[in-house]
Amino acid sequence: MKNSRKNGIFWLGAIFFGLLFTLAVTIAVAAFWADKTFAVDFGAMIYTLMSPLKGTGDDTIKSAIKDCVPPILAFVAVYCLAVFVLCQSSVRVTLVTPSGRRRLNLLKLFRRVGALGCVGSLFLSAAYADRLLGIGKWVLGRMQDTTIYEDYYVDPNTVSITAPEKAKNLIYIYLESGETTYASVEEGGRQPVNYIPYMTQLAKDNISFSDKETLGGFISPTGTTWTIAALFASTSGLPFAFPVGTNEMNQRESFATGVTALGDILKNAGYQMEFLCGSNADFGGRKSYFEQHGAYTIFDYYTAIEKGYIPADHYVWWGLEDAILYEIAKDEVTRLAAADEPFNLTFLTVDQHHSGGYVCELCGDDYSEPLGNVLACSDRLLADFISWCEQQDFYEDTVIVITGDHPRMDNIFVDGVPFEERTIYNCFIHAAAQVEGSRKNRVATTMDVFPTTLAALGFTIEGDRLGLGTNLFSARETLAEQLGYDYLNNELGKSSLYYITNFS
Repeated sequence: MKNSRKNGIFWLGAIFFGLLFTLAVTIAVAAFWADKTFAVDFGAMIYTLMSPLKGTGDDTIKSAIKDCVPPILAFVAVYCLAVFVLCQSSVRVTLVTPSGRRRLNLLKLFRRVGALGCVGSLFLSAAYADRLLGIGKWVLGRMQDTTIYEDYYVDPNTVSITAPEKAKNLIYIYLESGETTYASVEEGGRQPVNYIPYMTQLAKDNISFSDKETLGGFISPTGTTWTIAALFASTSGLPFAFPVGTNEMNQRESFATGVTALGDILKNAGYQMEFLCGSNADFGGRKSYFEQHGAYTIFDYYTAIEKGYIPADHYVWWGLEDAILYEIAKDEVTRLAAADEPFNLTFLTVDQHHSGGYVCELCGDDYSEPLGNVLACSDRLLADFISWCEQQDFYEDTVIVITGDHPRMDNIFVDGVPFEERTIYNCFIHAAAQVEGSRKNRVATTMDVFPTTLAALGFTIEGDRLGLGTNLFSARETLAEQLGYDYLNNELGKSSLYYITNFS
């Protein structure tokens, strides 16, 4: 009876400490994988990983399973083996001390040391994860309050926004993970070769706001470093700072009802609105956002199947490849341009998405790194589309805005590059505004794109500020210039009751 009780206690302890050890190993392995896989802040990781799987590509899931499960199972196997050994009959040794002989149960000692080791491993793994991912800094930020919105937010409904006499069409192209880092060092990037030569020349030939004299762009602060956050920030002038767990905003009845966004303003000005993407538009709440802020017609992967662009069983990467997406964009632009009203076609590419990008049939193999071939291919596809636009009747009356959405979320080509130096590409073609003075080279963020896009279309904005963004065509300082980027970024990482109350 006594032995049976001891055995029961032993196995309960073994299970309990085994769970602690497994948790510790899982935290450490997951932190290592996340640090290797993602090149963005911890907040972006949280929102991305907590987003439902509906509409996602399977690359991240496969990577997590392949890289995390084997080492976790290996460590658990070692633990189970150790428990098996320690559950065997006791091994006692005799120690000779000044006070006499003393018998020591060696296996019992090992059990106690092992139990302490399991507890200690949990604390060590937590510290390791914090060092890699900055978890503590993120949590501390969320525990603090900011007044940035009370102090600097400009509600579009409280200032005069005047439309031009003759409305210009808008084609807005979001390039997935579109960093300037992909250019050569000589052109302002960080690569030995220029993977985006067309985009580089396009920026030189048109208006492109840069943080330096060579190719550069704007910075992605906290709350703008993943897709829906970037789309939201660049069209509303606000970071995505809704509570964790609301990345899939289409699960809610409303998406940011207190916000007046670019789509709302253009819709009220009589624009036809359409959002096009090659994946499931539901992912991250994109469908909800664009439907509720501008009544956009949504054209996504499933629409492409319905309209016969791809067969029902066609699924690559996140849905359909960019080569097909650009062909759909040509058809949709042609249709929209045939109507009497001005139009806004906004579309989002996907082939450059992490991890590593999608190598399509057109990519070729000029470079040893697959992502290099993806970037070069994306550059050529964009060149072909812009060239096609130039030959169309609507071209002269159309503003084309090209920006990246957010920085790369893996480390390929950007490992070791300081985050604030990984700027986002931008180019404004046929802008109806002129840059005041010598303000083309400046410190800007994703949020500044909102009023800047309106200005490019010829809208006049009282005070040249909307949301937390500044019209970059004006001489007015951006908040990043006025307050300093580090200060602004830290404030955006804090909690705000004002934000939740007024914008949700």
